[in-house]
Amino acid sequence: MYAAAVVAHAITRIGAARPSGAPMIADELRPAQARRLAVQAKALADPTRLRILDVLRNAAPGALCQCELTPLFDMSQQALSKHLRVLTGTGVIASERCGVWTYYSLAPGGLEEIRSWLA
Repeated sequence: MYAAAVVAHAITRIGAARPSGAPMIADELRPAQARRLAVQAKALADPTRLRILDVLRNAAPGALCQCELTPLFDMSQQALSKHLRVLTGTGVIASERCGVWTYYSLAPGGLEEIRSWLA
């Protein structure tokens, strides 16, 4: 009885019976996309980086200088710079150099791929 319910659910979900031996679900995530998503997920898995994103999200659409970010975090300027480099490298945030200062903001569409994949 249980097996019949599972098969009926699968047929309803897919829309038709599957050919013998064919998988019931499809792997739509390609290796290159999986690597990009994994890099972004790893960058977002750090609590400090999430806090940086939150500060930049609250400042949006404006940008903040690293000198404005440093006092908000209990770490050295070098440590904060490393976190900013990781987020910039994954395309989550954007940076713009203006003289000796670097300004950071959320990158337009920086989280779109991971957001659409999760939806």
